[in-house]
Amino acid sequence: MMMHPKSFKTFIVDNAVGMLWSQWVNLGAWSRAEQRVKCFTDPESAIAFSSYFCKYEKRLERISLDWSKVNLQYINHSRLKRLRKAVADHIELPDNVYEVQAATTSSKYITEPNARDMANLLIRLRLIFGSTTRADVIFHLLTRGSANSNQIATYRFLNQKAVLLELEKLAKAGVLVEKRSARQRLFSVERDFARLFEFEIQPISSPWFLLASLLMLEACLRDELIDDEYLVFSAFMDHKRKLSDYLQKAGECNLTLSGSTAYEFYENVTEYYTCLCPVCESINAR
Repeated sequence: MMMHPKSFKTFIVDNAVGMLWSQWVNLGAWSRAEQRVKCFTDPESAIAFSSYFCKYEKRLERISLDWSKVNLQYINHSRLKRLRKAVADHIELPDNVYEVQAATTSSKYITEPNARDMANLLIRLRLIFGSTTRADVIFHLLTRGSANSNQIATYRFLNQKAVLLELEKLAKAGVLVEKRSARQRLFSVERDFARLFEFEIQPISSPWFLLASLLMLEACLRDELIDDEYLVFSAFMDHKRKLSDYLQKAGECNLTLSGSTAYEFYENVTEYYTCLCPVCESINAR
């Protein structure tokens, strides 16, 4: 049964906001949330998307600002700029989007993230390697498997040249294994090094899930379209390629995102997005 556009919009907002609440709780922000989304934490993603989703939940903006000040050392600033640009490509951000600075006072609502929490694998790597491209490269290879520099840079919102430089350094140091072919250079984590990190593979990529959510809300489910199903379905079809890419990067579902008609594609998108959301549905962070 097709989900009505208004219902789908509410579903998207609830799950995206739930995702962000879960991110902030795992990163050390106080909340009443009893359950958490099974997803690795991503500080830059949480900051960048809170600047948009605070229109639906105002407290996200305050938490983002306070956390950023208290935990400045865990932020990769060049990556944050890239994620903010990804958000700004779809929506005009307010002029008061801030540059994060270190806090001069402590906050009773914000603590340092627990690096031993499996969800905070990236935080742990940044404690070891700094909040740099190197930590993100290792994180990607640990959690996604072998990849080339372009795949890592695209998926992690990083500079490809910087990624390749780190891959080469880590391969020389014996941390990574390189396999060359005529077409590409694939890198993977050396087995003994990988054993140092205990974690469970998580099913959802928060930045791509949130980016897909933002695209649908701003390009397809705007107030001026929402009451006309023809306009909504047409908008989804207009963004078919980009939306399919975002959703597939957000997580894998054994469902198709094809559709020869606008109605079929809309229905497939709602089913795919719903498939990604079971771990989000019971989030109650309010």
